[in-house]
Amino acid sequence: MSNAVSTSRTEAFTASLRAADAIDARANDSADFDVDDVRPEAVVTPTSIEQLRQTLSTAHEARLSAIAIAGGSHLGAGNVPESYDLAIDMRRLDRIVAHEPADLTVTVEAGVKLVDLQQTLAAHGQCLPLDPPGSPAITVGGMLAANAYGPLRHAYGTARDWLIGVRVVQPDGAISKSGGRVVKNVTGYDMHKVYVGSLGTLAIIAEATFKLAPLPVVESAVAVHIDSAHAASLFVLAAHDAGLAVRAAELLSPTAAHRIVDGSSWCVLARVAGGRAAHDRTLHDLQALARASAARLDDCDAIAWQRWSDAFATGMLSMRISVLPSNVSQTIAVLDRRFAGAGALLSST
Repeated sequence: MSNAVSTSRTEAFTASLRAADAIDARANDSADFDVDDVRPEAVVTPTSIEQLRQTLSTAHEARLSAIAIAGGSHLGAGNVPESYDLAIDMRRLDRIVAHEPADLTVTVEAGVKLVDLQQTLAAHGQCLPLDPPGSPAITVGGMLAANAYGPLRHAYGTARDWLIGVRVVQPDGAISKSGGRVVKNVTGYDMHKVYVGSLGTLAIIAEATFKLAPLPVVESAVAVHIDSAHAASLFVLAAHDAGLAVRAAELLSPTAAHRIVDGSSWCVLARVAGGRAAHDRTLHDLQALARASAARLDDCDAIAWQRWSDAFATGMLSMRISVLPSNVSQTIAVLDRRFAGAGALLSST
């Protein structure tokens, strides 16, 4: 991918980093860092934000192009890179910088795995209510860069709704920050939200601060088997309008339902959570809604949501389409007809 001139610059770059501050910079001989079959010449693994700053500053001076990679769950998103000399391995920027349980906030470095963060927060009865599908390798930085989200969006929104501050490193090595570490921060513009979904093209997210949510007291999963996408969409909207304690909801095509809940029709997979009284009332009201919709409501086993996550991990061809809630049923029905027989899995958050 690189000519002799860029290879020479890369070799000089790695030697410079190793001599300057003992930064792990090495020639790349692995496909682990390939992006769309484009392989970088070198890999750098910073262990601090200062080392990340130094890496980007030196790369900028050497006119080398770089891509930040951690879990690698969303490397297929975006365009094929025009040039790619350097991979920046973010996995050792993995510290939980500050957790304030009383304030419901946490600050973490970008390489922290989301599953590890959730385990730490759960010990304090808290969570970050974001659940993008995919492997346990998903990191906080990758989730933000790809604006990845899952079924919890139904009740909690996306990463932009929970992110309250970031520190980023610009392409020339300059460090900047936006927002802060407290929820009631009214200083300046919400520039940190611009970086969400930017795929690292504006800057590399090095550190992020989130507000948190309490874990529910009780939680269960149900599957509502229903005869059409339109009826399933109306069911979800009715549950939302009734103010029920539905924490997450997914509208599944018959193919997806067969994979996840062993169904053969359109399906709404829902997560009911909250206090005991709200949980029980919601299950009762969902059962009534199901009867009114000529649908069948079944309890799901504990791993139904994990099967959903595994099924909708990024694949060879993945599409994410945004439409108005009123157009969801029509859109997913059209896609289901278009990909009939191709084994495509369709889900609507």
